[in-house]
Amino acid sequence: MRVRVYRALARGLMAGLFKPGEAVTLRSLARRLGTSAMPVREAVSRLIAERALVLLPNRSVIVPRMSRARYIELTETRQVLEGMVTEAACARTTPARLRKLSEINEAMKRSIAEGCFHEALSHNMAFHFTLYQTADKPVILALIEMLWLQAGPFLALSLTTPGVRWTARHHQAVLAALHAGNATTARRAIEADIADSHEQLLKKAVFEDSPVQVPTGNHLLLVTSH
Repeated sequence: MRVRVYRALARGLMAGLFKPGEAVTLRSLARRLGTSAMPVREAVSRLIAERALVLLPNRSVIVPRMSRARYIELTETRQVLEGMVTEAACARTTPARLRKLSEINEAMKRSIAEGCFHEALSHNMAFHFTLYQTADKPVILALIEMLWLQAGPFLALSLTTPGVRWTARHHQAVLAALHAGNATTARRAIEADIADSHEQLLKKAVFEDSPVQVPTGNHLLLVTSH
């Protein structure tokens, strides 16, 4: 039960089912997962240790907000590790695995077209981790999961932030490179996929440390949001 609850919460964070700054309670999570508070408490404690959740001084727990510097560091690290594991996966990709990846990608595109954003994010996560698991690199995979835990809630904004257009268009290039057995091209395509949302969110998203404009008479005062 402890493992099931942790995995369910971790998948929810990675797939963007929780928003940055959102408060979570043991009672609400237990009700949502259909379990008692004890396994939820243990899962939440583990996620706090993994920096996927934050314990505030008043003992409440929230999904952490994202600073610009932290987001850039997470993205740069993701590109290195996910590019590396994609390159390794290329040599181990089978026709059956390619079909599976294509099916997931088509399901994701249908969800985007229908406006089913949570489903689209879930399919996107499935695409990436089905690919990465192919490489059989458990140490790197665990590190990637840790990064997704921290970045997932913020990346979900790529589907809801005005002016950000998320289509996962580089997935098709990944599939073509895997089919051709071109590891370098596959790596570049997954790096481009990560960069696509990253660059748009840097321009459009509101970060924890973004300056906000507060009117003061006939003037505007720039302050830092928290």
